[in-house]
Amino acid sequence: MIGAILAGGYGKRLKPITDEVPKALVQISENYTILDRQIFDFQNMGVKEIYILSGYLGDKIEERYGEEKYGIRFHYLRESKPLGTLFSVKNLLSERSDEDVVLRNGDTVTDLNFKRFVQFAQESPYSLTMFVIKMRSPFGIVDLLGDQVTEFQEKPLLNHFINAGIYYIKKNAFEAFQTDYVDKEIETTVFPRLAKKKLTGAYTEETFWMGIDSEKDLEQVRKEYSNREDFSWGYIKKLYEGNGRKFQEYFIKAGEQISIDPGSNSIVRIISGRGTYSSDESYKYLSQDVLQLKSNTKFVPIENTRFEIISL
Repeated sequence: MIGAILAGGYGKRLKPITDEVPKALVQISENYTILDRQIFDFQNMGVKEIYILSGYLGDKIEERYGEEKYGIRFHYLRESKPLGTLFSVKNLLSERSDEDVVLRNGDTVTDLNFKRFVQFAQESPYSLTMFVIKMRSPFGIVDLLGDQVTEFQEKPLLNHFINAGIYYIKKNAFEAFQTDYVDKEIETTVFPRLAKKKLTGAYTEETFWMGIDSEKDLEQVRKEYSNREDFSWGYIKKLYEGNGRKFQEYFIKAGEQISIDPGSNSIVRIISGRGTYSSDESYKYLSQDVLQLKSNTKFVPIENTRFEIISL
C-alpha cells in the first residue's frame, strides 16, 4: 500500500499563520508540524511511499521533505488552483493504480491505532473503509424527566458518527473515482456511490482525534502536545516533576508492548483499556484498576490503554 495526504487547502480560518505556510505545515509543537505527525503515522504502518496532493504553498512542503526523508520516498502532485478532492485523487490514480491507498486529510492529528485500522480494512469485504468517530456535542446537554431537569452533561459524545478523514481504499474501488460527477469532492460523489453499493465499511475506536480547522482547534492540539513525546507504540506525557515525585501519563496502542522501570515505589492508575502486565508473573488489568509496580514491568494491551504513573 501507498500513503496519500490531501494538503491543498488555503487554511483561511488559520490566517495569518497560513499566510506563510500551508495548513499542513502549521506547528503543533516546536518544529513539529501536522504533516510531521502524519508522516510518523505512515512510518509506523510500514508505508514506504507517500504522495502529497498539494496546492497553496505546496513548494514549502517540497522544500521541507524533498524526495526522501525518514526512509520514505515522497512524490508531489501540486495543483495551480483548487480543483476539489475528487480531481486530486484522480490525479493520484493516474500516477499509481497498482497498490491500495491509505488516504487522509492533511489537517487531522490522531492517536488512531493505524495497524488495527489497516488490518480491519484489508480483511474486510469493503472496497473503502473510513475511520469514524463519535460526534461531540458543541453545547452542554440538559436531561429532562418530563419538565424536571435531572442532569447536566458538558458537551458529551453523541450517538452519531462523523467522518474523521482517514480512508483505506482498495484497488477494486478505483474505478468509482473515474466516473463523471457534478460535484468536485469525494465525500459527495464517490463515497455515497460506494455506500449505496454496500461497499463502504466503518472502523471506529475511542482515541484522540482533532481536525484542525480553527485557531481554537490549533490551541487545543498544541496544549495536548505541550508536554508529550510520541513513540511508535503510543506516547508519554510529563504531567509533573518536583519534590522527589513524578507524574506521567502513558498511552499504549493495542497489539504493542513496552517495558517500564519507574522504580519500586510507584503506583499506576489505569484510566482506560485492558490487557496484561508482568514482572515475574502475568497479571490482568482493567480500566480503573490501581497497580503497585515493580521494576521492569511489561505492559501488553489487549485494548488501547491509557494510564498514569505516580513515582513517590
